[in-house]
Amino acid sequence: MPDWNRPDAICPGCGAHERHRALWLHLRDRAAVGEGPLRMLHFAPEHALDRRLELLPELERVTCDLDRGGVDVAADITALPFRDASFDAVLCSHVLEHVEDDRTAMAELARVLRPGGWLVVLVPIDHDRRHTYEDPSVTEPAERERAFWQHDHVRLYAPDIAVRLRAAGLDVSTERPAQRLSAGDRARCGLMESETIFHCTRPAAARR
Repeated sequence: MPDWNRPDAICPGCGAHERHRALWLHLRDRAAVGEGPLRMLHFAPEHALDRRLELLPELERVTCDLDRGGVDVAADITALPFRDASFDAVLCSHVLEHVEDDRTAMAELARVLRPGGWLVVLVPIDHDRRHTYEDPSVTEPAERERAFWQHDHVRLYAPDIAVRLRAAGLDVSTERPAQRLSAGDRARCGLMESETIFHCTRPAAARR
């Protein structure tokens, strides 16, 4: 079904958008979710992905968001109430663009991840930009929508978000799920060619 700004975006069966379908394929094929025991922190979970993840018997998932409704733990992503190295995996999709102090949020996500564990990050990205655009003086909703694509966004990321994630102590791989599929499979799954996933891992040993 169409979304407000593009055709053929939403699955009429489960409500998934392109990013949800891309993320599921990434989790299944790249991260092997469902193939063994895994303790996962899922920040700001979305219903379409919930339906898939809830079917995985060996997945222990803790859902978290700033607001308490519908999640296990209510928390600020810049001050998570979990011990160091509490999770094998973390999902953070379309959250950081709403967070004023995203560097602290990234550091917190890395902190709660066990050494050798992985973090998947998705954000809206302007691939025509070299540098992430943010301006704290832009506060009016209409101005933010023009500058950052949505009224409640506080920045517009460029691909250099990977630099910020590395500064949090993570190794980062930039991946586009659509590129791994044939043209027929891309069409069947309804993926966007530009959908980018940042697959991060916490090094097993501290860097010197």
